[in-house]
Amino acid sequence: MLSSLTLSNFALFKKQTIDFSDGFNCLLGQSGAGKSIIIDALSFVLGAKSDKNFVRSGESLMRVDGVFDGVTEECQQILKEWDIDCDGEIIISRTLSQDGKSTLKINGFPVTAKMLQTLTSKMADFCGQHDSVGLLNVANHLSLLDKFGGKEIEAQKEVVAGIFGRLKETKSKIASLGGNESERAREKDLLTFQIDEIENAHLDITEEETLKERFDFISSSEKIFESLGDVLEKLVDGRDNVTSALYDAKSELSSFSKFKEIDECRERLENAYYEVRDVAETLETIKQNTDFDPRELERIDARLDLIKSLSKKYGRTIEDILAYQEKCQKRLEELESSEEILAKLQFEEEQTEKELLLQCQKLTELRKTCARDFEQKIMAELGDLEMKGTRFVVEFAPCECTAKGADNVKFMFSANRGQEIKDLHKTASGGELSRLLLAFKNVMLGKELVQTVVFDEIDSGISGVTAGKVAEKLVNISKFTQIICITHTPVVASKADQFILVQKEALGEQTTSSATTLTGERAIEEVARLIDGSDKLSATALEHAKKLFGKIG
Repeated sequence: MLSSLTLSNFALFKKQTIDFSDGFNCLLGQSGAGKSIIIDALSFVLGAKSDKNFVRSGESLMRVDGVFDGVTEECQQILKEWDIDCDGEIIISRTLSQDGKSTLKINGFPVTAKMLQTLTSKMADFCGQHDSVGLLNVANHLSLLDKFGGKEIEAQKEVVAGIFGRLKETKSKIASLGGNESERAREKDLLTFQIDEIENAHLDITEEETLKERFDFISSSEKIFESLGDVLEKLVDGRDNVTSALYDAKSELSSFSKFKEIDECRERLENAYYEVRDVAETLETIKQNTDFDPRELERIDARLDLIKSLSKKYGRTIEDILAYQEKCQKRLEELESSEEILAKLQFEEEQTEKELLLQCQKLTELRKTCARDFEQKIMAELGDLEMKGTRFVVEFAPCECTAKGADNVKFMFSANRGQEIKDLHKTASGGELSRLLLAFKNVMLGKELVQTVVFDEIDSGISGVTAGKVAEKLVNISKFTQIICITHTPVVASKADQFILVQKEALGEQTTSSATTLTGERAIEEVARLIDGSDKLSATALEHAKKLFGKIG
């Protein structure tokens, strides 16, 4: 429910925090004092379209903060899905500047307008002069009817959802097997082609690196041959070659082998001599095998192009290509052995579709039975509220079977006897909508609806016994749901749990509105002003107000 609302530079309000109770909250004050501005501010923070005309004159930015506590599990789950922390309290902050820039935050986390509206549609019903959040949204009508139907409908919905889930899973399995026969044939042809193309390449995991190295070697064979000749000249072939020098040096030292350190050096020179000889022999072999062969170079180049072409189709490396081939082989084997499995799945799909249709029909019948009861109860409530010429109908239209059944539901309404019945949002006026929502709330008591309901002048155009009925219904609803209501009817106002007086004051060239919580005698006096219609209270009006409050017998 709404715990508090803080307005900053919003229309006539400079800075104001208003606290609300968990029962029946009544906004009192003269016309033009700013009661509707508070409702506009609440509507703004709930996600209504922004209007920079509400930015207080002379200011550049307005802000509204709404604090909601006792948040439902449904709302907490929504926030959890958005990774927004919530400990049972929601703080919504919304700003708007004169240049049209705005910010939206929930518990300090930036959100979009759509996200905000998704959340607040579960938190509050707002019924004012021009719009109604929840009741006018056709997408909510089926949910409202199902909630009215209670456990029986919810149980049948679970049956339908379970069958729909099974059907979805079966369709997924059929799709994984290639769909219909022609689709499977096309897939098998493609898989066979891909497997053959990879197999015919006779790939080896290590060959690409070897081929690249060989390609580079042949491409550089002329330079390699010349360089090896120069190196061999220095090592073994030249007049002052390295091997001869090493041999002479180690031979010279052999005369002093009795000296340990000299003998160790001789051994090292001897090892070096044999190592150099071995290197020279290897290089000689390489030199003899070094020959530019354009045909081999062409063959290697073609092989590398083939590997490159396959890698573009089937995987970055040869290992990836071979893994893809194995995957294709398994898939082909599945398709070739899937005929029997597919036949079973298609039979299962057909039977499940029949079962789903049957259970959806049962759900539809339950809903239609529930709808007749719902219509009668709504009409009875509207009759109490002096709307006896009205008609309310729950209209059904079939749709494709889903997890929620096979029904589209829409609330239809006619305000006057003989008038064509139309979509609720197309025909009901602001006052009618208010009383409709009041009727809905009484019929839906305890059906887990939103926690806050806003009524803007629900008593407009009524008096006498009807006003008393409205008051009774508001009191009844406030036992289950928080109510915020603007009223000019004394009997309605007197039943509130909390009274908030809105006043307007001109200071110099500025006009400012303020809101004050009233208790005791001050609340009775304000209701007496509604009776008197004057700033000066008469004894008669005050006595009448006290009677409404039950303060005197």
